[in-house]
Amino acid sequence: MKDVEKIIEFILKNPDNYPGAHVTPAARTGGGYKPLESKAQLMIMWKALSQYLEDKLTSGKNVNIRGFGAFAFSIKTDLPRISTRFIDPNDKIENQRKIRKHIHKVTPRFVVDPKLQYHLYHYPGKEQVEAAKSQYSIYQKGFQMIYCNPYPISAACMVPTEVIKDGLEAFWAAVIDLTKQDVDVNLNFGFARIVIEDRNLKIRFRSGFAASVKGHDFEDKMKRSLSPCSTFWKTSHKKAWASSTLGTMLKTHTKGFGRRRSMPRS
Repeated sequence: MKDVEKIIEFILKNPDNYPGAHVTPAARTGGGYKPLESKAQLMIMWKALSQYLEDKLTSGKNVNIRGFGAFAFSIKTDLPRISTRFIDPNDKIENQRKIRKHIHKVTPRFVVDPKLQYHLYHYPGKEQVEAAKSQYSIYQKGFQMIYCNPYPISAACMVPTEVIKDGLEAFWAAVIDLTKQDVDVNLNFGFARIVIEDRNLKIRFRSGFAASVKGHDFEDKMKRSLSPCSTFWKTSHKKAWASSTLGTMLKTHTKGFGRRRSMPRS
């Protein structure tokens, strides 16, 4: 069974089958970091990709990865709950209202891309993703389905965007090729693990992540009406990026990916 590191080694050993900017070391785009070897820059790409996906999912967005699949949410709608006259002195009224309004039960899912689906025997189907009553498709605007954006990943890794684009394209192509060759694959995203064994795809989400999306607080993140426009216009993109997990990824993990160069003294 090949994990992420072995898949990257497989890609670099076959540059003719997976050509692109990722096969050669590239200069860093800023921050005074040293250039990385081809394997190292693909490993840091995977780490940034996993963090990017988790950040988007925890913010209530679904992410579609071309050539691989989409991380989405299944939404089961319950009937509205009627208020009762029972008053609990140990509980706030706001909490009781949130519980009554929590009628959408969210469950994380994975929808396989048709390119990969063609080579699988068993996989979680699209029918597992149940749309809310107000929606007709899991890909509608209300579900906030977005495509995997290589630019934030590139900025987090401080490598050229071409390296990330070609690296991701090569990685998913390698996963499909290995599946066709009956080679088992183990992909650890951190928040989830996808295993392709005997052409059967199984996914298991981290227990803490799966539990966090089922609460009423997460349901509020998926409701755009609860996000005031004033908050959006007052938010600085630069400050939001600097305080995000992706924006601080290299600062907290410089040991494995190259340290900053010390500035010469005058």
